[in-house]
Amino acid sequence: MQRCPRCHQPLADADAGKYLCCAAARLQWQCAQCGEVSEGFAFAYRRCPRCGGELAPRGAAGGAADADAAALDAVRTAFEIELGGRAIYQRAAAEAADETLRALFGRFAVMEGAHMETLARRYHVDLPDPPPGFRIETAAVHAQLEARPGDPSQLFRIAIALEERAAAFFAERAARAAIGSAERQLYDELATEEREHAQALVTEWSRWRGDAPGAVIADPLVHAARSRRTTPAQLINGAELLLAGHDAARVALVCGGEQITYGQLRDRVARAAAVWRERGLRPGDRVAVKLPDGFDWVVAFLGAIWAGGVAVGVNPRIPAPEWQYILDEAGFNVIVAEDTADTPAPWSDRVIRVDEGRRAVAAAAPIEAVHVDEDTPALWVHSSGTSGKPKAVVHAHRCMREIAQISAERLGIGPDDRLFASSRLFFAYPLTNLLLAGLRLGTAVLLDPQWPTAASFAASAAALKPTVLFSVPSLYRNLLHEGLAEGLAASGVRLCVSAGEALSDTLRNTWQQRAGLPIVDGYGASETLVLVLTALPGDDALCVSPGVKVRPLDPDAAHAGGPTRLLIDVPTLALGYLDRPAAQAESFREGVFCPADLFVRSGEGWRFAGREDSLVKIRGRWVNLIELEERLAAGVPGLRESAAVCVSDADGVDAVAFFFAAEDPSAVQSALDARIAGLPHYQRPAWLRPIDTLPRTATGKLLRRKLVERLKATA
Repeated sequence: MQRCPRCHQPLADADAGKYLCCAAARLQWQCAQCGEVSEGFAFAYRRCPRCGGELAPRGAAGGAADADAAALDAVRTAFEIELGGRAIYQRAAAEAADETLRALFGRFAVMEGAHMETLARRYHVDLPDPPPGFRIETAAVHAQLEARPGDPSQLFRIAIALEERAAAFFAERAARAAIGSAERQLYDELATEEREHAQALVTEWSRWRGDAPGAVIADPLVHAARSRRTTPAQLINGAELLLAGHDAARVALVCGGEQITYGQLRDRVARAAAVWRERGLRPGDRVAVKLPDGFDWVVAFLGAIWAGGVAVGVNPRIPAPEWQYILDEAGFNVIVAEDTADTPAPWSDRVIRVDEGRRAVAAAAPIEAVHVDEDTPALWVHSSGTSGKPKAVVHAHRCMREIAQISAERLGIGPDDRLFASSRLFFAYPLTNLLLAGLRLGTAVLLDPQWPTAASFAASAAALKPTVLFSVPSLYRNLLHEGLAEGLAASGVRLCVSAGEALSDTLRNTWQQRAGLPIVDGYGASETLVLVLTALPGDDALCVSPGVKVRPLDPDAAHAGGPTRLLIDVPTLALGYLDRPAAQAESFREGVFCPADLFVRSGEGWRFAGREDSLVKIRGRWVNLIELEERLAAGVPGLRESAAVCVSDADGVDAVAFFFAAEDPSAVQSALDARIAGLPHYQRPAWLRPIDTLPRTATGKLLRRKLVERLKATA
């Protein structure tokens, strides 16, 4: 696979000749109206995100000094127009009172988003943040039309005018560009697409006025479920499946000093479903649960599925730009949150405060579960976003059938176990292994609303008495460093499970020696929910879990002992990504999941070899950054965590940078220098940098691209 020499991302259409890398080509912009300074690659219609005034660049773009300025301007302009188009469609969908219009404008937002996804992959741009507080009036000014709030016909006219204006702009730019140039080709493509969008809008406007909406509103992820003929006996409900067949008196959830039984949980879930239905929730509508872990979280989440809606867990500490992005993408009908303070209009009107919801659930009469086709969406989980914007992964009701098979058959978890996790429920790993699989098996699920640290996790374990722990390598490492691992066995823990990121052999062996507890290494993904590969104590590689089928994407490479991606088939496989067709085509192949992670065959199992971007070529030789990290860091006293990244030096030559966090940086650097001296020349880091803590996502995954950005900013 060819990679960009600037940013190391895969080259799209690399055989097409000249390409342009826009990675790190960010600018500072100043508003001519309010004076606000913003930073980013592009903004909707080049308008100020604060007041809607026109933005002017300040200085030159970074990271693209050698790029063709005209082509870079073409890409930037394309993003400005696509951002604006998607913003107007998303806002129109959010504000439309008519259900058909909501779906229609939502699908047009998808068209703009899909084009931006293609541009982002081709030109190596992180998808820009959505414009906060975007107003229809801003688009109307750009379209040179009057804005009439609440007038659907005028929304169509504005949208059509914007598409036609964009097509004319790109056609004019194409005519001015040199024949055969990259910018001319790009402008021609954009002009053609904008003309197609304008014509599609005209067609849909005519259909809407004639009360005959077209096929553009169809959702490809649910089309098959809706078109298949299913008998009533074949219909299911995922939440009902999880809570069926258990002794009503068994403890289901424990939080703080309180607990509720399976009978009480089922009753509350059925009452919550009634509340959501009373609030206007229809089958397929989305419910966001933006709460700390606890009884309310579980009741709201399962209640949405029970009512036939789609449940979406959201990080209660989510940064505002990311929350705005998810709101624009999802169009939630109900949001359950602690308050409305960080949810902007128009979605703030859809927030049910947790105390209000709790009272409403207590007063409601329970309803029967809504039964649907097994492939109907039941829940979303968001990918970690380590390589860009998080993707909404859509899962069907059918996933609940086999959600606990691996927990029971591979991990040996049964009804008498008490399960506890360090990560929060909005993360797919604990959602699956703690909550969904735990309820399916009839275990006691232990919840903690506080954000975890090593000390708080150990204290909660001592109080709650779990038998099985689910955590991530970084927290297991912190427990060891703070001397807290040894006390877990005394709390009743019999088994530890690690997933979310790679577990090194050194950490695994140290944990088992000092904590005296077996630790299972697991590999899973938001797209599979379950841990599809697992290594029990004594296994020298990750083995295929029960019910899972795995084969190499590149059989020849696997046979020769080289790295390959895997094709993974599992009963809990997602339906796909919400509105991300390019990513969907890349990750879902032949009806199975193909993650970007690399593996090397080891006996009957597989060894994790990092992501495709962690296998890099330095001075003509392949370097596995994951293996290099382990070789440098293993057993260094006082080293808390470390990571290696590939960065281009001032001459554009790739080299390794090694970041480390330590109690005594100077002592650790001396130890690392000694180890580096013994490495082959092409593996030796060109930069060795101490850091307070490694950047991670809210779910604990390492953000390598943030380390690259940090080094470039200080070099």
